[in-house]
Amino acid sequence: MNYAVFFQYGNTVIRLPTNPEKIEKTSTLASEKYAVFGVGQIAVPTYLELAEYSLEDVEFPHTASHYVETSGSFKDPDFYENLFNTWRENKSPVRFIARNGITKDINTLVLIEECNVSEIAGEEGDKYFDFKLLEYREFGYKTVIAMQTGTIAKAMAAPTTTKNPKVNQTYTVKSGDSLWAIAKKFYGNGAKYTAIYNANRSKIKNPNLIYPGQVLTIP
Repeated sequence: MNYAVFFQYGNTVIRLPTNPEKIEKTSTLASEKYAVFGVGQIAVPTYLELAEYSLEDVEFPHTASHYVETSGSFKDPDFYENLFNTWRENKSPVRFIARNGITKDINTLVLIEECNVSEIAGEEGDKYFDFKLLEYREFGYKTVIAMQTGTIAKAMAAPTTTKNPKVNQTYTVKSGDSLWAIAKKFYGNGAKYTAIYNANRSKIKNPNLIYPGQVLTIP
């Protein structure tokens, strides 16, 4: 068997009466983009999106012409159109198989997202089908529960809490004080004196010069 395309639903297997000129598969790697200071935009891969398959201008002739692949079990275009519509109305996945006898077969479950039918003047009775197929991944109750549990766990991992805002303190400068010494007293680290300086710029012109009696805000 050379090039052949099949659809299977349950125990029903059909072969397309003519082969599409092209089967196009689209596979996209999803990613999230972030802006990083000093680097620019970066992309972080997240997951592989569902594959999409497209078949265009597949001819369904109304007579068993010499080029028909299913001459031994020929069906007219209306049979196929009704069959595809029934499968789609059932909202169930079907198996899509394409083989050429050389490379690896396509054999996957899909949803028939689109099945568009057209007719051409001068070829009355023949119909042309355009298919858009979306890869279907089976999942069950456990999968859905795992997804929900993961969402809940993520939400619980970072609970929203409301903290009471800190009230600024004040300190009256004494003889011999310096901003470094005051920062050491309140923060345990003299290097944080700039926080006190920035909060008192209206009172301190030079961080190295403070005077006894000045009342400083300690943020």
